[in-house]
Amino acid sequence: MKSVINCGSVRFLNIPEYFLEKYTDEINAWAKNIRKVGLVKAFVIREGHFSDVSPDPEQGAVLMQVRLLCKPRAGGVEIEPYTPRDEEIISKHCDKMIRLKVPPRAILKEPPRPWIPTMPKIDKASG
Repeated sequence: MKSVINCGSVRFLNIPEYFLEKYTDEINAWAKNIRKVGLVKAFVIREGHFSDVSPDPEQGAVLMQVRLLCKPRAGGVEIEPYTPRDEEIISKHCDKMIRLKVPPRAILKEPPRPWIPTMPKIDKASG
């Protein structure tokens, strides 16, 4: 049986309330830009220092993403995990953060991930 959360004209299927509250700003930004972004949106899972360590310690913490799918329906839209794997990752993420008593709106500092390139700092004085 699918879990359903209704919010105005949006029906969320199989997405825990914790996830909706934690990622509400990103979900709202997606809604405002759906024509540019498209009906499938990737979300990077943010667990801060609670992130799992990569099997290769030199790579830093594991970086996970999930995708959500927006489908038009009469009177609004339905949003649900794109695949069963996305649903599983979302569920495990929410269960983990709830178990650790991390509030959904907590701002967590992400651990270093050396394999992710960073933007170079440009000195404005050098032109």
